Amino acid sequence: MQTIQEAHARSDSRVLASQIAEDGFFCGVLGAAVVAVWYLALDSFAGRPLYTPALLGTLLFKNGTDLTHVVIQPSIVVWYSAVHVFAFLGAGMVASWLAAQFERFPAVGIAMLFLFVMFETAFIVFALAVGKNLLGSLGLWTIAVANLLAALSMAAFLWWRHPSAVHNLERIWDEQE
Repeated sequence: MQTIQEAHARSDSRVLASQIAEDGFFCGVLGAAVVAVWYLALDSFAGRPLYTPALLGTLLFKNGTDLTHVVIQPSIVVWYSAVHVFAFLGAGMVASWLAAQFERFPAVGIAMLFLFVMFETAFIVFALAVGKNLLGSLGLWTIAVANLLAALSMAAFLWWRHPSAVHNLERIWDEQE
């Protein structure tokens, strides 16, 4: 026979899973939107709106195409945007799960910092591996700023959703002393 504690524990885990999924979704959408708006603004100021998603979509879907003459095709922009959003949804889910764990285990904060550094490093390595055509078109600084803006907005959202994280952050430093 099921005890009340077992039923309550299962209910709590469902609520936690639902909370993580919801936070992960909004966190991912927020990060994707911040990067998209950043590049839309840069592209618009340069007089070529939607150039960046067209460039990255061409690189992703038209293997090895010459990136010096990128044509802005709506289908490429839409497909790349979908890939972009799904990638951020995955990152948002991981970040949300880590934030939920951070509430319970303050040491997870270190893992979150390492995750951010690993994501930044992986994207820069990817950009370098793709070649100087991509870096020449986008500029390493624009990639770094976009990633930083996305990370800050996602972190701010999760900080807002997990207010006890501030207390846990203080506990980490107290335990170190």
